[in-house]
Amino acid sequence: MKIRTRAFLLGLLPTLLAAVVLTAFHIHSRLTDLDKTMTQQGVAMARHLAIAAEYGMFSGNAAALENLLEQTMKEPWVSSAILVWPDHTRLSRGQPNRRLPELGNDATWHDGERAWFASAVTVETPGATDPFLDQAGGQPSAPLGWAVIGIDQRQKEVLAHELLLASLGLTLGGLLLTVVLIDRLALSGVKPLLDIVAAVKRISSGAFGAYTPVTAGSPELRELQIMVNRMSESLRAYQQDMLARVDAVTAELAGKKREAEQASLAKSRFLAAASHDLRQPMHAISLYVESLKPELRGCAGEATLEKIERSILSMVELFNAILDVTRLDAGVIQPAPAPVRIRRLLLALAEAFAVEAERKGLSLRVRAPDTWVESDPILLERILRNLLSNALLHTTHGGVLLSARPWRGNLRVQVWDTGCGIPPEQQARVFEEFYQTDTRGNGTSRHGLGLGLAIVRRLARLLAHPLQLDSRPGRGTVFSLDLPLSGNDPECTEELAETCPPLPGVRIVVVDDEPAVRDAVARLLAQWGIDVETFGSLEAVRQTLRQPPDVVLADYQLLDGVTGPDVIEFVRARWGQDVGAIVITGDTRADTVQQLAALGIHVLYKPVHPPRLSALLRRLVAARPRPPDPPE
Repeated sequence: MKIRTRAFLLGLLPTLLAAVVLTAFHIHSRLTDLDKTMTQQGVAMARHLAIAAEYGMFSGNAAALENLLEQTMKEPWVSSAILVWPDHTRLSRGQPNRRLPELGNDATWHDGERAWFASAVTVETPGATDPFLDQAGGQPSAPLGWAVIGIDQRQKEVLAHELLLASLGLTLGGLLLTVVLIDRLALSGVKPLLDIVAAVKRISSGAFGAYTPVTAGSPELRELQIMVNRMSESLRAYQQDMLARVDAVTAELAGKKREAEQASLAKSRFLAAASHDLRQPMHAISLYVESLKPELRGCAGEATLEKIERSILSMVELFNAILDVTRLDAGVIQPAPAPVRIRRLLLALAEAFAVEAERKGLSLRVRAPDTWVESDPILLERILRNLLSNALLHTTHGGVLLSARPWRGNLRVQVWDTGCGIPPEQQARVFEEFYQTDTRGNGTSRHGLGLGLAIVRRLARLLAHPLQLDSRPGRGTVFSLDLPLSGNDPECTEELAETCPPLPGVRIVVVDDEPAVRDAVARLLAQWGIDVETFGSLEAVRQTLRQPPDVVLADYQLLDGVTGPDVIEFVRARWGQDVGAIVITGDTRADTVQQLAALGIHVLYKPVHPPRLSALLRRLVAARPRPPDPPE
């Protein structure tokens, strides 16, 4: 309850209680007095009428009695005047009473709306009034009759109603005056407190510096108002100081953020530039190695060539990791969800890493139901491949388990290993870029660039698949990935591995400004039975190319600011849009990745893995429309 209401009720309730009690007592006493007065008046009038009617009733003077009754009816509240003889003869005026009770000397009764008063009419003997006569032997005589007066009680009710209204009016007037006095006198002392409460509310809502006028008459309240104003001013000064500090810290954080963004951008640019410069020779080397395989098959140098190829593949994986980070930063990777048969995928991964597990003496097992999940098949495979590669890399004894089981409406896929484990203080950082754990404390457990788990975390977030890590040093590590179950179970269709090269007779145009790259690509494609025509620039294509190719294979960055898409656009403008096109580039900068994604052209990043190039060429050749059969 508000303090103003409390003060108001404190002054009003005692006054109201006293007014109600006094009014009730006043009305009750007045009504009691009114009843007594009416009764006394009725008795007196009945006795007066009886005395006055003595002579008329004794002498039988009816005219005198009638005149007496007429005079009685003029009295206030009198509604009936009756003279009754012992033989029940009546002489009456006003409202009659047909039924009278047995009358004695004096009587009083009620019959609803009227009160009746009766008095006996007797003959006064001389002895009763004359002091000179002997009264000892006098006997009271029988009454001559009775005088009966009827008083109308409705008049009393009217008077009582008027009395009640007057009393209530006086009470309400007194209460109204009391309310005015309370508001003017009692609440005037509460107003300073209300002003203080209002000021405190404004301060609590953040309006520091709120001021309340010092109007209190009481010294204590005045001091309280002054202290509240001082507190408000102190809070305002403190707020301004804190805002200034927050602005300074915000500006400092903004500067730090810009520095971090610039550092990240510089890192991305460095990675893109370094990978671009290194991809060119690696691309040529990988193509030369692939072209040497048929020539060295069965010779002594075949083993050396395989070692060179494995080293190249390791470098390719590092380059691909850098490319994945760049593409994820650029935001050009968009998931394409589709049903994935999880057991088949896990078995394929286990088969791909079986040789490595066998070389290290590790067991590699798969335990998974034949269930379909909803995910991007390529990105999901990349996540699991990185996790499996990481598990085999850090495991020296025991083995690795690929498992899948239902979990809270999803399918939880897990990669278990019995490796050295990850210390708790390092578990939060293993997903950072370029971070590598040193579980032995001497640096011997560091491998690669530390990008595998960073790519895994980014791809898991992109696919909205929750990723968890649980590890115990010395016992092993488990990575868990929760996948939504697929609502559809597509038919199982086993895809046959395409191991044969493209069909002979396919025409491919290779455009690259690096002679070594052109030569390596030409040698590899020629081994696949492809008719190859190489060019070093767009101008050479314009002047020399005379027949439409099946596929254009062009480097992205050519001489004089010309790009591979420019060459593709020229060829398609001359021979039609059905010419297949592939752009090969070592530029992994974010803007380049975004531009190539927007063109809708197939892109391969250097160094190109020959099987991937072979598969893409087969797809493009197979997608070309066949010419109509000649008429027979």
